Amino acid sequence: MLLVKQKNTTLRGVGVDLVSRHRVKQFLSRHRDYVRDRFLNASERRSFKNLSLQAFAELFAAKEAFFKACGESWMGLEGFQGMKIKRLRGDHFEMDWRPGHTGRHYHGEGHFFRSGDLVGAQAMIWG
Repeated sequence: MLLVKQKNTTLRGVGVDLVSRHRVKQFLSRHRDYVRDRFLNASERRSFKNLSLQAFAELFAAKEAFFKACGESWMGLEGFQGMKIKRLRGDHFEMDWRPGHTGRHYHGEGHFFRSGDLVGAQAMIWG
């Protein structure tokens, strides 16, 4: 499902990401503390123990898709700590990000999709 904004807005960026739950599980088994400490923001770290594999895969895919939609240069995983996701009804979400010391602010929306072992997210930035 493609999200569509009202007429007087401009699409600034689109990002899509797709991850395998199996590969996410393998990655977490080797790098759990690294992921928690470097990839997640403070609120996400507090709830990390309670996140299911599915929920973590969705969060990861959403952050990757949002990053791609923003078109920023890579700032390391620390840049992902500043991203905040808010789940909406169904498979929809909103995200906010103020990358590093750039002074820029991004707000976007997106949705999750699934197929077998795969979890994906599409994110869009409107301006």
